[in-house]
Amino acid sequence: MARHDPKLIEEAEQILGDIRALWRDLLRNPFAEAEEHGLTGPQVTVMACLVRQGPLTVTELGRIASMTHSTASGIIDRLQSRGLVERTEDSSDRRRTRITVTDQVTRYVRELEAGPAGQLAGALRSVTPAERKAITRGLSLLRGALDARRRRGASRGR
Repeated sequence: MARHDPKLIEEAEQILGDIRALWRDLLRNPFAEAEEHGLTGPQVTVMACLVRQGPLTVTELGRIASMTHSTASGIIDRLQSRGLVERTEDSSDRRRTRITVTDQVTRYVRELEAGPAGQLAGALRSVTPAERKAITRGLSLLRGALDARRRRGASRGR
């Protein structure tokens, strides 16, 4: 039986810790993440509604999100002060104001809707093509090593 190298075991434990952290990040609760950034559940709901529906008036938004006009308006005020939504004059009726989300919010909501693959795509967007290739190569090497070990173990069990 082969003796285990303590440094190799330590390295393996570090890799496992990194894998666990990656898994948690990919499956994170969007409301918990929003809370970390000072956003409330209703604010996330409003932003998601605006991404799905497109520009809306406060009245339309309130009706779709089942909120009173004053609640929707207060949420919009807070989101606007953070630069997450914008109010623009309705081109067909200047008495009305339409609410839109910023591109940053649209990207974030789309990533959430795409699930773990969307989360990963968002992260990969921030690295260079060479770094993406290195990540893919490293994961492929690790997967190959684990598969080879499993095959060796299966052949010994016969």
